[in-house]
Amino acid sequence: MSNKISRVNLTEEIYRIVKDDILSHKLKAGEKINVDQLARTLEVSNIPIREALSRLQSEGYLHIIPFKGMFVNLMSLKDLNDIFEIRLHLEPLAVEKAALIIPESKLAWLNENLNAHANRSVPSASGLEIITEMNASLHGTILEYCDNNSLSSLLKGYMEQIQRYLSYIKLNLDVDNTNEEWAEHHAILQKLIQRDAKGAADAMSMHIRNSQKRTNKQFISTGV
Repeated sequence: MSNKISRVNLTEEIYRIVKDDILSHKLKAGEKINVDQLARTLEVSNIPIREALSRLQSEGYLHIIPFKGMFVNLMSLKDLNDIFEIRLHLEPLAVEKAALIIPESKLAWLNENLNAHANRSVPSASGLEIITEMNASLHGTILEYCDNNSLSSLLKGYMEQIQRYLSYIKLNLDVDNTNEEWAEHHAILQKLIQRDAKGAADAMSMHIRNSQKRTNKQFISTGV
């Protein structure tokens, strides 16, 4: 757990600390949240901690078992596929809305950034890092320019939940798998550069379906 808080907004800071610990599995699936211990560690009162935990509960990271306490939610193949199902319906909409809005300079930066990963030979342990970088640049830019704050916020939340699964399985990506991800991101970007909104949406749909298959395969192999 991180050191004591110094920022003014205690609830927001606690929320981020606990969420990061869940996403990185410092707080493991099924683990009980010890509010008193958390308060001592962060040197704050229980009130902002409970407010932060309530927010995380509403976002699907925690749940309460009556008379026992609050626990980190488990992960399951069904939950994973439920998230991908939502992304499959919403993310093509986001990219279609962003296609005519993203500035040329931003598209040029995305192209340069993506090409830096082309034919990059990496060990499997670096697969997650590369996927995270590509997602942050391309998917993040799409959400930034989709012109719908509610849609953007919703998708960011689901993408963070997917990241929890990726962090857990570490994807174990070999070079071929990583290149598949690169090629799919490249296909989306080329449609954006062409200002082909429908083509970008179709490319996004294909990418999400393929990403779901890859993630399912790795998650099942963990035996969870």
